[in-house]
Amino acid sequence: MSAVLATPRRSRTRAADLYLSFLMVVLLGYALAGRGFAYIGAPPLFIGEVLLLSGLLVMLRTGGVFATLSSLPGTLLAIMIVWVLARTLPFFGAYSFDALRDSVIVMYGLLAFVIIAILYDEPERLRRLVLAYGSFAVLFVTVMPVVYPLFQLLNAQIPTWPRYGVPFISLRPGEVGVHFAGVALFVLLGFRRLNLLHLAMLVFGMALVAAHSRGGMLAIVVPLAVALALVPRSRQLAPLLGIAAVTVIVALLLNLEIEVSSRKLSVDQIVTNLMSITGTVETATLDGTKQWRIMWWDKIIGYTVHGDHFWDGKGFGINLADDDGFQVVDAEDGQVLRSPHNAHMTILARAGVPGFALWAALLGSWSVFMIRAFLLARRNGDRAWARLFVFLFCYWLSIVINASFDVTLEGPMLGIWFWVLFGTGIAAGLIYRSECENRSPQPS
Repeated sequence: MSAVLATPRRSRTRAADLYLSFLMVVLLGYALAGRGFAYIGAPPLFIGEVLLLSGLLVMLRTGGVFATLSSLPGTLLAIMIVWVLARTLPFFGAYSFDALRDSVIVMYGLLAFVIIAILYDEPERLRRLVLAYGSFAVLFVTVMPVVYPLFQLLNAQIPTWPRYGVPFISLRPGEVGVHFAGVALFVLLGFRRLNLLHLAMLVFGMALVAAHSRGGMLAIVVPLAVALALVPRSRQLAPLLGIAAVTVIVALLLNLEIEVSSRKLSVDQIVTNLMSITGTVETATLDGTKQWRIMWWDKIIGYTVHGDHFWDGKGFGINLADDDGFQVVDAEDGQVLRSPHNAHMTILARAGVPGFALWAALLGSWSVFMIRAFLLARRNGDRAWARLFVFLFCYWLSIVINASFDVTLEGPMLGIWFWVLFGTGIAAGLIYRSECENRSPQPS
C-alpha cells in the first residue's frame, strides 16, 4: 500500500518542480525582452495567462494549498481578489476582454497563492529559486547594459510581432531599473559575488536607468538605502561605491555625454532627474509630465474620495484616460493609455475607496509580515534568513516605487514579478516560522 500511495506523491512533486522551471523561464523572458516576450501566445491566452492557469492546476495538487490563507497578507489578498471580481464581471458584457485585462493588476495575485503552495509544500524549492536568481543576476548584469542602450538606439529596426506591431524586445527603463536594483541587492546582501567587470557593468546599467527615468532612479536608490540601513555590512559595498565614484569623476572631468533615446546619459541629466522629483526644473518635458500626472491624480481623488464613485469606482474595463480626459500616446512604447501612471491611483479609480483601503492594507500587512520575519531571524542569529527577507522586501519595494510613477502592475512584465515576490515572501516567512517551531523544545 505504501508503494501505491507514493506514486501520486512523486507525480505531484514532479508537476510542481516542472512548473517552477517554467516559472523561472517566463520570469527570465519578461526581464530580458519585456513587453515583446509578453505577446507570446494568442488572445486571450498569452504566456502570462498560461503561467497563471497552469499554476492554479498545479497548486491544487500540492499539499500547501491551506498555507495560502494562513497569513494576514494572504487572507487580505483573497478578499481583494473578490472585490476586484465584483467590479470586473458587471462590465464584461460592455468591455469584453478589456475588463479582464484591466483586472490583472490584482488578479495576477493568484500567482502568489501558487507560489506559496508549491514552496511551502517542499521548502527545498525556495533554495532552488535563490540559486537560480544568482545565475540570473550574472546573466542580467552581463547582457542588459548592452541590450538596453541598443534597444533605445535601434528600436525602429527591431522585428515586430505581425499581429500587434510590438518589437520582439521592448524594454521600459523602470522595468530594467527594478531588476538592476534586484541584482545590486542580491550582491550587497552577500548572496552572490561579482568581479570588478560585472560590478562596473552594474553601475553603468543603473546610471543608464537613472538618466532615462526618474521613477527608475528612485526604484534603485530607495531599496538599496533601505537594505543597507537594515544590513549595513556588505563586502561588496566598498568596490561598488569605488567604481561609482571613479565613474562620476571621469564623467565630470571629460564631460561625457551618451545619447540614449530622448535623454542624454550624463551626470547633469541624472541630477536634473533627481531635482525634478522634489521641485520644478526648467526642462519642459520633465516638469510637464509631472504636472500632467498630478492633475490626473487630483481628478481621480475628486470623483472617488470626494465624489459619486466613492464606493464603487469606475470599474475595470473602461479606458480611464479617455473617460477622465487625459488621453495621450505613451512616449515609451507608442501605445494609447488606459490607466494613470500610478498603480495606487488605478486601484482607487477602478475599485473605489473600499478597494483602495484593501489595497493599502494588503501592501502594509505584507511589509509588516516581512519586517517581523527579518527581526525574528536577526534575533535568532539566522543571518542568511534575515538577509533573504531583506532582499525580498526591498526587491518588492522597488516594484512598488516604480508602480507609483509608471504603468507597471497593469501588465505582466513586472506585475508577475511583483506577485511572485509577494508569494515567495509569505512562503519564506511560513517556512522559517515552521523551522523555528521545530527547533523549540517540546513540552513534556
